[in-house]
Amino acid sequence: MMNKIVLIGAGSSSFARQLLCAMFSYDNVKDSTFVLHDIDKEKLDFTFDFTKKIIEQENTKAKVIKTLSIDEALENADFVITAFTVGGMKAWEKDLYIPLKYGVDQDAGDTMGPGGMFRAMRDIPVLVSIAKNMEKLCPDALLLNYSNPLAPMIKAVKETTSINIVGLCYAVQYTVAQILGFLGEDKWISHPNENKKRHDIVNSKISKNVEFEFAGINHMTWITKLSLNGEDLYPRIRKLVDDEKVQKEDLIRLELLKTFDYFCTVNHWHLSDYLPYFKKNEELTKKFLPIRWDLLNLEREKIELMTIQMEDEISGKIKIPVKQNIFNAPKIINAIINNEKTRVNINTNNDNYVPNLPFASIIEIPAFVDKEGIKPCKVTNLPNACAALNKTNILFQELLVEGVLKKDLKLLKQALCFDPLSSAVCTLEEISDMFDEMYKEQKEFLSF
Repeated sequence: MMNKIVLIGAGSSSFARQLLCAMFSYDNVKDSTFVLHDIDKEKLDFTFDFTKKIIEQENTKAKVIKTLSIDEALENADFVITAFTVGGMKAWEKDLYIPLKYGVDQDAGDTMGPGGMFRAMRDIPVLVSIAKNMEKLCPDALLLNYSNPLAPMIKAVKETTSINIVGLCYAVQYTVAQILGFLGEDKWISHPNENKKRHDIVNSKISKNVEFEFAGINHMTWITKLSLNGEDLYPRIRKLVDDEKVQKEDLIRLELLKTFDYFCTVNHWHLSDYLPYFKKNEELTKKFLPIRWDLLNLEREKIELMTIQMEDEISGKIKIPVKQNIFNAPKIINAIINNEKTRVNINTNNDNYVPNLPFASIIEIPAFVDKEGIKPCKVTNLPNACAALNKTNILFQELLVEGVLKKDLKLLKQALCFDPLSSAVCTLEEISDMFDEMYKEQKEFLSF
């Protein structure tokens, strides 16, 4: 019997492409039934055509189904992958530009801050609804979520349903690849606005002679150990704080390394959204972020370029590159279907896996996967100071989830008062006014 793999948000064709290219590289996985769901018929049709082409190219037994019906998509599913954001680019622009009027300068605005809050307010009700439908239609399916803000999304589903869910992000592997590049042990991953070309993040590979340990929260996970051929790399890593080339590339994470002794995940510009230290005013922002990522336009450019490439792949002009990549969902599905023991990073509830982070908070840790499912690992070497910085974000996120689930605007406004970046630059009155303006401007995207 074929496994049924569901992609919700399949209209995000570039993301679906990356997942499908990896999944078709695994035996048995590539012979599954793939169900594509989206609310945008035109975008869904495009991903459907791409999937038909990859099945034809790889000559597999796979089937592909497209549907606008969430119930049809979920019925008897084995694996469900979610990657969506309500309101798309229009809502994201409001997430970024309205807070700027109040001095809250976000680079991504997808996890913390007012941007992360309103994305959660838009997206959590949808993911919870999907999970509740799964309880009726596929209660034993594994839900693999990529949608941000990752930790609040996972927390909300775990608080309201019995569905087995983990959150997935490639920042851990990408950060390890970046560090190796800084040390000259791998390809240097450069800033896209500096060299006018994006490094192929998706295909960042880490050789088998590299070993690493990590723990923390999504987008603020600490690489606690990193070795190459058995050599501890941290003595060399700590010397990077004096490397002028790396300073130009990653000054914020070097400042954290200097203070907390360990390297942290997610790009420095992205991490700056989660901390109170680096964007208090324009002068500080220019010092620590001399080169800014125009993330909205970069995303638009990526979609445009990927659409052109996929059109060429669908037409047969170029071959679809079927190969494994940095995404963990295909690795997890392969490990379960083929019983190939695999280590991945997951975001899940803290059942004392990291003793110095709050119990039941959503943490990012290693896990092993095989036919028996996902088995999280216990991590006991997270330094207390690193855990303390994580807790500043956890506090905000837990209040945020409570506010969304209760549909309590006052509680949400209170939660925003604990956001590290907002509280570093705004008074309580300004935070209240900012929330009110964002709520008014985003009402069309909100369900409460």
